[in-house]
Amino acid sequence: MSCIEEIPYIIMLSRATPKQCEEFVKKNTDEIYYVPGGYKIREVPLVGGNAIPVGINGTDLIFQFVKPCSGLYVLKIEDAQDEIERVRAEFKK
Repeated sequence: MSCIEEIPYIIMLSRATPKQCEEFVKKNTDEIYYVPGGYKIREVPLVGGNAIPVGINGTDLIFQFVKPCSGLYVLKIEDAQDEIERVRAEFKK
């Protein structure tokens, strides 16, 4: 299993509530998908229930992430076209 610290990312929102994270992803992306807990982004599993918000903005992937002992964050991975294509294919609207 990979660690989020091995992936270049930008913190968009820190120490937020689930609702704040979801609203941030909705407002700052063109497309939003809800993935189940355990879904992997760049081999890093997301922790949560059955509706973790993952958004797409151009070639960037923006998503809610739990950092143990720190809380919920919204992270952005730039130039993530490979992951974007996978999310779109697995979670077609």
